[in-house]
Amino acid sequence: VLPFSAWRYNEEKIDINEVVAPPYDVVSASEITFYKNKSPYNIFHLELPDDNNKAKKFLTSWIENKILIKEKNPSFYYYEIDFVYNEKTYKRRGIVTALELVPFEEKKVLPHEKVYFKVTKERFELLKTVGFQFSQIFGLFEDKNLTLLDTIKEKINSDLLLYKISFNNEIHTLYKIPNSLSKFIEDFFLDKKIYIADGHHRYTTFLSYKKYLENKEETKNPLKDYNYISIYLTPFEEKSLLMLPTHRIYKGFALEDFLSIFKDFCEIKEIALENIFSQNIFLCPEREWVFVTEGKALHVNLKKEIWDSIHQEEPELSQITLYNFLKLFEEKSNLKEEKLKEEGKVCFLNGVEKVIENAKGNRVGVVFPMLSPFVIKKVALSGKTMPHKSTYFYPKILTGVLLKQANGSLITE
Repeated sequence: VLPFSAWRYNEEKIDINEVVAPPYDVVSASEITFYKNKSPYNIFHLELPDDNNKAKKFLTSWIENKILIKEKNPSFYYYEIDFVYNEKTYKRRGIVTALELVPFEEKKVLPHEKVYFKVTKERFELLKTVGFQFSQIFGLFEDKNLTLLDTIKEKINSDLLLYKISFNNEIHTLYKIPNSLSKFIEDFFLDKKIYIADGHHRYTTFLSYKKYLENKEETKNPLKDYNYISIYLTPFEEKSLLMLPTHRIYKGFALEDFLSIFKDFCEIKEIALENIFSQNIFLCPEREWVFVTEGKALHVNLKKEIWDSIHQEEPELSQITLYNFLKLFEEKSNLKEEKLKEEGKVCFLNGVEKVIENAKGNRVGVVFPMLSPFVIKKVALSGKTMPHKSTYFYPKILTGVLLKQANGSLITE
């Protein structure tokens, strides 16, 4: 990892609260319109443009007019998020760095989720046009004693504050980390593996972009920006690291369709709808989920002998509820979720309330339990990949807080 000279919004010119946005892959079409309408300088005009060349023109204009300014000196950045979940208050801490791009085969940066070519192709075309990274990917690492964050926190003071952003009942606070800690941070990560939590498509896209520029320049220069990707890093052990499940809504299905698939393999019973808000209903979370439709909830428990059979075949993946659900669903229905996604017959939601709201008519919701983030480590180390949209890290880091140049200028510039 290295410090880098980030580009960021100039608060003398704009209101930072109006120009940041969630990650591009968790918003609906209406939400994209909402954020673009908030400000002509909202980051979605660059991250999710109507036209890539238009984004390039916006970016050039914003730099010329000092809407975006570049930090004079390379830095690491300390990023805190204060938030509330289930009426409890949390503070999640992390740092933003430039991470050297290495192929997954080297097993220094480890994925846990499948990547779709169509998505990486779209992101690559944008990156090739604009030469900038507008949002960090999200990575995890091991630090049993929380040495890194505790050491940094001791040195942080108000003089180092860059932004304090109020966003959807969250407070996102960003500081520069003193240069006196740079070597400590670099050395700390020398022997660390990085596990990608969010951003598999962006990381894969940047690997392609690096190869593209190296071929274009017919040389390899390890000091150039395209060798690095901007990443937000937090340890597995951080107490406020919440890995929520990603729930499903299947369109064009009746509850009976699912019951006919699962009735021979599961124990199924009706429960009160309000019970699905409590994790206490999941005694063996890797084997349990809830079907929801028309205000009705059915608790599903995969029979132990069925789970044992799956576990024998897939020791790591069988610890993931979604994997066990999809394995039976796809085998018995001859339907692939990837195909259903392409046809618009499945959507992904991150809140139980949203599932209840949408599971009506010919729609069936599936609510999954929360799992430990350490599941990611086990799966990644095994070389396997979890199903698409298995996890939802909450809250998300914001798009537009820090930007990183990617088009070949020196990283130390």
